Amino acid sequence: MLLFASEDEVSALDSALSDLRGDQRVAATVTLAWHLRQRDSMRTLRLVNSVMPHLGGAPSGAAADPAAPVPHRARAALAASEAKALLGDFESAEAWLSDARRHLDPNSDGQAEGDAWLVESLLAKTRGQRERELAVLERAIEFYAANGAPERLSIARMWASYERSFKQPELESLRGLDPPGQAWPEAGIAWDALWSAARALSLSYRDPATSAAVFEHAADQARQVGMVRLEIVAMINSGAARQGTGDLDMASDCFDLAAARAQATGWPTMIGSANTRVGELLLTLGALEESRAILSEAILVLSAVPRGTYLAIACATLAQTLLAMGDSVGALEPMKEAIAMFREAGFSHTLALNLIFQARGLAAAGRATEAIAALDEACEIADRFDLAALRVGVNDVLAELHHRFELPAPAGMTAPGAALHFAEEALSGGSAIEGWKAPARLYSFLAERWAEAGEHARAYGYARQALQAKEQESKQKMNYPLALARLRRRATRNNGVAAEATAATAARDDRQRRPSGEALTPKERSVLLLLARNYSNKEIAKAIDMGEETVKWHLKNLYNKLGAASRKHAVTRARTLGFISFSD
Repeated sequence: MLLFASEDEVSALDSALSDLRGDQRVAATVTLAWHLRQRDSMRTLRLVNSVMPHLGGAPSGAAADPAAPVPHRARAALAASEAKALLGDFESAEAWLSDARRHLDPNSDGQAEGDAWLVESLLAKTRGQRERELAVLERAIEFYAANGAPERLSIARMWASYERSFKQPELESLRGLDPPGQAWPEAGIAWDALWSAARALSLSYRDPATSAAVFEHAADQARQVGMVRLEIVAMINSGAARQGTGDLDMASDCFDLAAARAQATGWPTMIGSANTRVGELLLTLGALEESRAILSEAILVLSAVPRGTYLAIACATLAQTLLAMGDSVGALEPMKEAIAMFREAGFSHTLALNLIFQARGLAAAGRATEAIAALDEACEIADRFDLAALRVGVNDVLAELHHRFELPAPAGMTAPGAALHFAEEALSGGSAIEGWKAPARLYSFLAERWAEAGEHARAYGYARQALQAKEQESKQKMNYPLALARLRRRATRNNGVAAEATAATAARDDRQRRPSGEALTPKERSVLLLLARNYSNKEIAKAIDMGEETVKWHLKNLYNKLGAASRKHAVTRARTLGFISFSD
């Protein structure tokens, strides 16, 4: 059975299904379910359920190995496992995967064992189990190499390289990876989609304009062969790259399309991730309240699945929005959570970006020593991967720190002061990056510092540039009314819908490890608000007229729903997940 199929092949199979009977219909239904596993996960499950009475019934995780594998059973179970994983029902996904392995039959489906490793890699990815994900991809490579499956082997190798590129975005890692031959065209399209996505990642911090175009090509290729998850991720990344170059109309197109595709799938990680990007662009356009609202919604959706990169990005973006709203202290907690998750995932370049932002927030909060430590780590990552854009960010924050606090001057400084030295380094480094534009804030900073140093001609020049940059920034927000209107409509459409899509998933989560995603009752919210104000149990009981034992009972439910282990942790989680605001 093919690993991927074209839209035309899937449509033809779907049309022919009604004319088939008996074993032919069962086989065709399983094939269709397999090729719909990412195109339409819900229909995949309906198709699998419809044929399971002919394949021995529903999976049972504790069942003994069958005396003889049931034909088509393994493939049907693999389709169901992948669909369940994408929908966030991990317990069922694991059960279906185990069932598939009990029914593997090399005589009737010679590549099913290797495909099972690929399905497990996606299950591991959706569960945030990165080591498991990479390990089982290597098992797939070994299987295909040993069993004469060159097209699948080529795809598996590229898949592994694509996943590794998130941690180490280097073009060198893609060299020596050959595409499949021409015998199976869809294999070449799938390979190209993965290769293009990996290449775009490596370009994202060096050449964002090219990166955006390559991501869009990857999305188009992925769509053709039903790799919808990769399609959505590539569109999100293209939007982020477009946003980085200042093309906000194109960015809003990408995010809106990705959000619409994600909403149709019902997949929590994709819905939350797309909504996060919508919130980020709303932040750029100055719509701070709308940004905060949709980001809180995204975090709530993503809390229904294991902690991972998508939740980290949502927390980081919420922190940026809060800082823009003037809440520098409130921004620190979600940023701290984001950095912890990026560090766990090993995504070095994204970790560095957020360390730089954390340092800015720490500086605003007067915590210079912690800010310097964050910048040291970011600088080490920038030097390791030769990422010039990160060095610009480090120097920008160092300039601010040296202006705010008495810190040792850097060696070899030629400027009148350390703040000026680092600000000039930031401007010089940024100017060498194609498409980079200095913010008005940096020009204003340089103007003020040179004026203090008595260099009034320089100060005047920078002041003029600051005015021009500020005018451009204001125009940027005013010049994108369509983008802003589109994103506001998206935020309105998504309000509440995404949470409903993941409510059933959240109920299946391990409640002792993660928040359940259940809505808080009015009483629980009242208790939580008083908890956030450091009320004791006795004070809470008196304030809302209930017994202390009842307060304890509500606290137990709150801890369960928020995945918290203490009063302080419950308040922190509630704020991060959007149950209460950071001002409460």
